[in-house]
Amino acid sequence: MLGIVCVVIALLSVGSWLLPGLEKATSFWPVRWLWDAQDAVAHLAHQKAATRPGGAQAVPIVMVVGPLLLGAGFRMLSEHLRNRAESLRLKSNYEAWKTQMHLSGNAPILSPMNQKMERLEASGRTVGKADREELLQMFADIKKKLDQMGRDLAFLSIDVVDSTGMKTGEDRPAVEYDFKMYKQLVDGALAGCGCIKATWTPDGVMGCFPTVDAAVQAARQVVLALGDFNRDVKTMKRDFAVRCGVNSGYVYFDEAIPLEEISDRVIDVAAHIQKQATPNTIGVAQPAIEPLREREGFVASGKVVDGYQIYEWRE
Repeated sequence: MLGIVCVVIALLSVGSWLLPGLEKATSFWPVRWLWDAQDAVAHLAHQKAATRPGGAQAVPIVMVVGPLLLGAGFRMLSEHLRNRAESLRLKSNYEAWKTQMHLSGNAPILSPMNQKMERLEASGRTVGKADREELLQMFADIKKKLDQMGRDLAFLSIDVVDSTGMKTGEDRPAVEYDFKMYKQLVDGALAGCGCIKATWTPDGVMGCFPTVDAAVQAARQVVLALGDFNRDVKTMKRDFAVRCGVNSGYVYFDEAIPLEEISDRVIDVAAHIQKQATPNTIGVAQPAIEPLREREGFVASGKVVDGYQIYEWRE
């Protein structure tokens, strides 16, 4: 018991001659707590030493070894706190960078970095020097790939107005036929206007184009073709009507990845514009209308979507 008490005294009684500036560190609450506890523990230890033969003589010996142990302990604590602070800083910077680059957390290109971060978090250990170097290398590799993938692209979102209501009370063969023919109509318009890649939901499509003009032209073809389609092709009672939304911007685009797996605010805005568009019109965000060469028929709609003024074209 005496030995344990003496070691505690030594650990709490290191002098300023060993750790210069330690007194200034007492503004840090763990150090201040240890410092304040020193007197109480030292007093208790001396009382214990005085009650045992030779106990008082043991205190000075421990006081020589104790500072060495305390110095090592403080160095370990300092390194742990430094690594912990670095872990939090890296995580914060990583999240801020993903937001700035409009990348979702589950973007495929981020998988190596995410897996490394998850392993570190699951292990409960702090980020060491080797971990930092590995993460920085991963970050550099990802940024290099993104720089190669970055392109100015336009996105067209098209959806059938009240597609569920159209199918109510209709025979299944008629529904399947009509929507199959509608999909062929849209796919033909997309392909004819140079669509790079497209992805379908049951009754809606998102297409990627090299220019805003190409995206708008595809949307116009679909809207203009619906008159003949509704009169001569479809068999259901209700006519097909569509809403179209177009947006453009700089996107990190990997042609090897399906469009539905590419997450970017530019794409999200196109979908949001489509949802608020008037039936059989094409809505375009103001920044995307500026590079459009053929603006005839577009007028300000008075709508604002995701902070952008919307212009609409109608037949």
